[in-house]
Amino acid sequence: MESVTGREVYRSLRKTYRSLKREFKKIAEDNGLTWAQFHALYHINEEGIPFNYLSEHLHCHASNLTGLIDRMIEKGIVQREQSLEDRRVWLIKLTEKGRDFKNMLLPAYQDSIEDRFAVLKQEELDTLYRLLEKLREGNC
Repeated sequence: MESVTGREVYRSLRKTYRSLKREFKKIAEDNGLTWAQFHALYHINEEGIPFNYLSEHLHCHASNLTGLIDRMIEKGIVQREQSLEDRRVWLIKLTEKGRDFKNMLLPAYQDSIEDRFAVLKQEELDTLYRLLEKLREGNC
């Protein structure tokens, strides 16, 4: 096998990421959600999540997140609630419909991930994980 360059590996990682994301986006879209809405739903836990923390998790500006949350409220899957500890903080919480929706979607999402990675043997998964961690933590 010929040696590959770092750029070729990078391109392959990007293509693989895009391919996986397309697959995962389809799961969201088949259930009436955008990828961003699904990603938000993934991060909202039972206790709710402060608006600013959700913004950080989604790497999204607060102004963009407001519209996203508004559309999720319209769908009846989340609600805004003022924090009892700090009135300046707004929590985003799942509604009962949102909890049911999340409980239905997450297994499909997780199964899709497992199905995609099933082409790799356990040893290959372990090696890939170690290599990606090494790459991620590497100093330039």
